[in-house]
Amino acid sequence: MRTTLLLIGLLVSPLLLAQNNSTIGFSMHGFLPTGELKQDASEIWGGGFGTEVAFQIKESPIYLGGTFSFTRYGSKVRKGYHNIDFQDVRYRYHNEMMQLAPLIRFKPETYTRFMPYADFTFGTNLIYTRARVFDREIDEVVDNFFEIEDFVLSYGLGAGLEYLINESISLNLFVRRNFSSRGEYLTPDTIQYDEEIEGYQLDIQQSRFSSLVFGIGLNIILREF
Repeated sequence: MRTTLLLIGLLVSPLLLAQNNSTIGFSMHGFLPTGELKQDASEIWGGGFGTEVAFQIKESPIYLGGTFSFTRYGSKVRKGYHNIDFQDVRYRYHNEMMQLAPLIRFKPETYTRFMPYADFTFGTNLIYTRARVFDREIDEVVDNFFEIEDFVLSYGLGAGLEYLINESISLNLFVRRNFSSRGEYLTPDTIQYDEEIEGYQLDIQQSRFSSLVFGIGLNIILREF
């Protein structure tokens, strides 16, 4: 509870000092694993969407705010024999991650339409796994057998470039390198169907959730408060 209240406070307090070049942004992003996560599950990749707020502090190049994002990654389809009742199935697997993170941004004024910036974020990620089995003949879900969740702490370093379309909207291109503590999850290769017990053998992995995120979005520029 204390952590949640602290994060909310960090997101809301910049409103008291916000200036004219503050922004509210909406974006789509891609996700690529790095470090341990890439070694444990090299086929993991994905994408998602997010929103951010960045409030300028007293006409300085410093902005404070926060980000919220949703990412789905690791999707994979398998086909195979399970038993006499399910002789040909499709197996769909993916992880999902939600992130809430305060944001510190350095964006100097350039007096042009191009505005480069650098970011630092820190916060928490909720990671959970979903797996579904489909009967290929009727194309319906026959089992939704597993879900696991874990929290990890993370921080990220990023850079971006805003392009002013007009006085109220800018195009935003960005890339961010994220680092995290260890968390539990399932990789596509660690879920196997055992014909003898007619069930699944699950091997839970543990890894740091480091990644490279890149994306594009639109920012609404707040001129008056």
